[in-house]
Amino acid sequence: PLFFDRGEGAYLVDADGNRYIDYVLSWGPLVLGHAHPQVVAALQAAVGRGTSYGAPNRHEIELAALVQELMPGLEMMRFVNSGTEATMSALRLARAYTGRNKIIKFAGNYHGHADMLLVAAGSGVATLGLPNSPGVPANTVADTLTAPFNNLDAVLRLFATYPEEIAAVIVEPVAGNMGMVPPRDGFLAGLRSLTS
Repeated sequence: PLFFDRGEGAYLVDADGNRYIDYVLSWGPLVLGHAHPQVVAALQAAVGRGTSYGAPNRHEIELAALVQELMPGLEMMRFVNSGTEATMSALRLARAYTGRNKIIKFAGNYHGHADMLLVAAGSGVATLGLPNSPGVPANTVADTLTAPFNNLDAVLRLFATYPEEIAAVIVEPVAGNMGMVPPRDGFLAGLRSLTS
């Protein structure tokens, strides 16, 4: 396998000095590329003031205000360290609000590295969706329902089968884990209509 030594702008450099265009960019966070000078300078300045406080700080408040300025309808938010944590928090909130446990996700969609999210995601043994997958609790897998991406009829069937048990539907609007598959016309609007 390739072993990368460093990143420079839009490129990755392997241990042998070969350069590759980085089309992945850490699945999104590196939109400015690797080691952008302004990003490096900002990070160095921030780290010089402390690395992690484990408590609220003014930077969180300033960022929250900026997010609310860009999204005025957003009244409350929570900052987390990863997409996995964000997804788990959103699903926990949906379950608490609805009093229901089941979620619907789409085969091939990736929502983070947690047992309930890896079912049919293309990652590891949990992909099998078996209750006895090593390390995956049976009830975790049982509460994750999967439907084919872009198939609204399959989602309707799941709602008909579990009418009072579904807490949330989670979807990658463009299925990046499957090679950038776009939604069919009406698919996302249909999901929104079904879940509103």
